[in-house]
Amino acid sequence: MATAASDLPSGHYYRDLNEYIDTLERAGKLQRISRPIDKDTQMHPLVRLQFRGLEEKDRKAWLFENITDAKGRTYDMPLVLCAMAGSSDIYALGLQCTVEEIPRRWDHAQAHPIAPVIVGTGPVHEQILRGDDLKERCLSRLPIPISTPGFDNAPYTTASHWISKDPDTGLHNVGNYRGMVKAEDRIGVYPASPGYGMRRHIEMWRERGHDKMPAAIVIGVPPAISYAAVTRLPNDVCEYDVAGGLAGQAIELTQCVSHDLLVPAQAQIVVEGFVPTNIQEMEGPFGEFPGYMAARDYSWFMEVTAITMRNKPIYQAFLSQFPPSESSKIRGIGWTAACFDYLKAAGFDCVQEVHFPETSGSFGVCLVRIRREKDDDATRILDHLSKKFVGKMAIVVDEDVDIHDPNAIYWALSYAMQPHRDVRVVDIPLMALDPSIAPPGANRGLTGEKPRMSGLLIDATRDWPYPPVSLPGKEFMEGAIALWQELGLPELKLRKPWFGYNLGSWSADEEEEAALAARGDYYVTGQKQRGERRKLD
Repeated sequence: MATAASDLPSGHYYRDLNEYIDTLERAGKLQRISRPIDKDTQMHPLVRLQFRGLEEKDRKAWLFENITDAKGRTYDMPLVLCAMAGSSDIYALGLQCTVEEIPRRWDHAQAHPIAPVIVGTGPVHEQILRGDDLKERCLSRLPIPISTPGFDNAPYTTASHWISKDPDTGLHNVGNYRGMVKAEDRIGVYPASPGYGMRRHIEMWRERGHDKMPAAIVIGVPPAISYAAVTRLPNDVCEYDVAGGLAGQAIELTQCVSHDLLVPAQAQIVVEGFVPTNIQEMEGPFGEFPGYMAARDYSWFMEVTAITMRNKPIYQAFLSQFPPSESSKIRGIGWTAACFDYLKAAGFDCVQEVHFPETSGSFGVCLVRIRREKDDDATRILDHLSKKFVGKMAIVVDEDVDIHDPNAIYWALSYAMQPHRDVRVVDIPLMALDPSIAPPGANRGLTGEKPRMSGLLIDATRDWPYPPVSLPGKEFMEGAIALWQELGLPELKLRKPWFGYNLGSWSADEEEEAALAARGDYYVTGQKQRGERRKLD
């Protein structure tokens, strides 16, 4: 049970994103860009270069103060990118600790969650826009960037923490899901994991006869909330409680103006609305963390009813797509902590360390180092991991193997196991963004029967044509290189691949939609998808 805020000593964590950005700047971890930057064609390619050409220690958060788009429009709010997890050092600043102290902070937060407090209002309600205020401009007020220009078919929210609640208990879920801009008042959502988070809530609301579910998108929050939102926590745990544990103080929440969902009072922006539970639209493609464009599929969407925000809001985005990225870093640290706690809670005291390599998208490979106490320790640990955290391959090694060194892992695989005795293939929870589950166009589990997903050792070669590599197209990256050099930024040492390219599964229709998006004409695609809706049985 979460600790009541009144029972805790007072302390100071970042009250809002503004305070945190000030800390990043004082620490030398913020790159300010004051010249005009096109959010649709320049922004993500420019920041992507630091993940392809710099050492992790040299990565920074980026604050864009003069934003334009492909249509030549300007925006009256800045945008911050990579502020939560551009590097491990940045993540540690978000928790006000050292990199070495991060696991202990997560362990303490999960063991000692702090319940939020509800306040009457907050800075996020300094501007309340609804009704006539949103008739002409709604989502286009926000500088939502195109993450993978040349391949994405619209701008997508990325650091978008979707709020939903259990219709029976009222327990809130805070989950991070992408949001495809489809129209001024309509935005897609892709809750891909059956049985978890918002996906489960939509299913529950529909099962109980509701044709729509209240939802909200929170953008721009103190780091503790983002860290909890991207981490797979149990369905009976509220991310607000864990965020309070990470912050060391209660998160202040206030009620939305369209419904009774609770959102952080200190947030920069909240987009409110309702998600139809019995209608889906085509969504995607979008460059995702496995390193490929995520295939188009039918998914849910939200009809916007209100936008609330501060008087001078800061828009926040994550840099995802090809690993390493901000999303692989923020996921890797959070998932490592949650997985370690998951194993310890099951009684596996022999576990010494867990690691999700960033190059696997901090998902595909789970490495566990143990001090073996019983002959079947590794077997039982693997069985437990397969229920939740196995990724695609889980490897348990002895305590003298460095799980951060690939060469040490190769050594253990070569001489500490026999495949016929020590290797198993098991079914694992579905992760629909994995392009190896099924060929393009096949069911990926958002509707109908779930496809099978298995874990452990697999052939790592492509068995069919794949969608493009989820990096911006070559022309955009070449433009970004020229801009990088013009800005006098550090010398790049690019690693291949550093631009996206077609791998055989990319239709003329998808190519046209991406071109429209890069020109700022993505509402054309949204209108087309409105006409292609399907009604669920």
